[in-house]
Amino acid sequence: MKQLLQITLLLLTQFYLFHLTHAVDSARTIQIINDSGRRVDIHWIHPQTGEMVLQSTPDVLNGASMDLNSYVSHTFQVRELPAKKSGVCGGENEECRVDHFTVNQNVDQIVFVRERVEVEHTD
Repeated sequence: MKQLLQITLLLLTQFYLFHLTHAVDSARTIQIINDSGRRVDIHWIHPQTGEMVLQSTPDVLNGASMDLNSYVSHTFQVRELPAKKSGVCGGENEECRVDHFTVNQNVDQIVFVRERVEVEHTD
């Protein structure tokens, strides 16, 4: 019984160390540069539930940038926010425009939010 417990603890330790190392290996820094002419916010999309988790507090102004720490394969939504004066967005029928990007394997990634809130992901 004692030997079984030791083997179980060894396997659990190896499992934990593998996942800890993998998390560190997949960590990435992303710089988001907003050149859209509009305010935007950034949400992480939970891969299992689809829940949107706000990452930009309160928002990313036009001309501003935001640094984000994340992991390979994480997907984010960039969403246009309504203009403060008019209360409307610049999309068709005054709808707020949305685009997405996914963190890839490359280190030091840059995401540009261009006009019409179109994402350009460079490595």
